[in-house]
Amino acid sequence: MRLCSLFVAAALLSCALGDESQGGLLGGRLSAVIEPRLGANIIRIQQLERHIEQVKARIEEAHNADPEKFIDEIEARLSTLEGTHCQKREFQCGDNGQECISDLFVCDGHKDCHNGHDEDEEICDTAPVSAGNIFTGMMHWKDCLVREDHLSHVTIVSTKRFKFFPARIVVNAVATSVREDKEGHQVTFKIRLIGYYNFSNRSLLLRPIKSESKGNRLGLKCEFNHGDDERADCQLLTEASLHVCAEVHLTLEHHDEH
Repeated sequence: MRLCSLFVAAALLSCALGDESQGGLLGGRLSAVIEPRLGANIIRIQQLERHIEQVKARIEEAHNADPEKFIDEIEARLSTLEGTHCQKREFQCGDNGQECISDLFVCDGHKDCHNGHDEDEEICDTAPVSAGNIFTGMMHWKDCLVREDHLSHVTIVSTKRFKFFPARIVVNAVATSVREDKEGHQVTFKIRLIGYYNFSNRSLLLRPIKSESKGNRLGLKCEFNHGDDERADCQLLTEASLHVCAEVHLTLEHHDEH
């Protein structure tokens, strides 16, 4: 509306100014100076309106962002870089304290930390290993086998949590790899895995079931270290020496309830 009003005002002023031959109110010389200025101002206003619309769009995008998720990821990265003073297989109780407890006591139904942090809802969340979760990523081989990078999936098939040992969740999964054979044909390989999820360090350890293991057994170690339940950094390790053969960053593709 404002822009239309300016155009109308410019047109009326142009008619009023006229030129010398038609007896304009201010004469042709002044008209020649004012009219270009009006046109330049109108163009400038158009540019400002476009800029305002862009700012509005960015503000709308900012409203849709999840600042809490961003902060959680920053905190997770800092925690990974800084580490804790706790020993291996121990859990740090938080609150900038020095208290550490065994990871076997985390999420066992009893508050062992003085602040109860070991039983907090976010610590004991089972979402990372919910049955039906399908994680996807590109497997990058560093050693052990000579293979090109290829697509890999890890599907959580089922879970079980025992009352006598609630600090761990037993996990059954299927690993799927999509690779090319020697003739260049795309082939899908599947192998069943079994292992457990550790609440203390948000890690998932899986190994092939014995009936499907061939040659050097390789296990998968994943850490949900990005501040959410949807991303994990994983390593493919030799079971005997824990030598790293490959790495993959897994992202939750979707949850299949069936």
